[in-house]
Amino acid sequence: MHGAIAPACSLEASDAREAAQPRDRIEVIGHIAVTGQINRLLPTQHYSRYYLYAERANGKATVIDITDAAAPSLVADVSYPANGRSDDLLAVSGTAALTASPRRTREAAAPQTVQIMNFADPAHPEVAREFNAVTAIGSDNQRKLVFLADPDGVWILREHFAQDPAMLRSHADRTLYDH
Repeated sequence: MHGAIAPACSLEASDAREAAQPRDRIEVIGHIAVTGQINRLLPTQHYSRYYLYAERANGKATVIDITDAAAPSLVADVSYPANGRSDDLLAVSGTAALTASPRRTREAAAPQTVQIMNFADPAHPEVAREFNAVTAIGSDNQRKLVFLADPDGVWILREHFAQDPAMLRSHADRTLYDH
């Protein structure tokens, strides 16, 4: 009888350990309403501030301060100089931008659906969040940020990589016994 109880307890303990395991995740950390279709998202840095240029049609862009990615704020709507051309924003570097004219011929990308997927249980993947009619995607690899533009504005997502439990235990042991 004791043998019948022990496996049930160890299964429960195993389930609790698995549920407590750190997990990789991608989560929404910020959002800002921006009207009008955004065609491209280009992040940059100026001194200690981070910005996102949200490029629109007809030589216009919205500049968003993303220094605090959880609380983005609009800085300005800018237009490229009135030169009779429709320029294309190629790159941004702080307060400088590289444009090309005439606008590159490219078809506007069809809006797409973007999903945050959870593959923690490969046999049962889950959709954690879905964004519809996404017209632009950008990223800041250094800060582990991903930017999405849809009719509701600009969404800021952050990648979180789980810490290895064995490394955490090793660090805790070294801290406890080496000091």
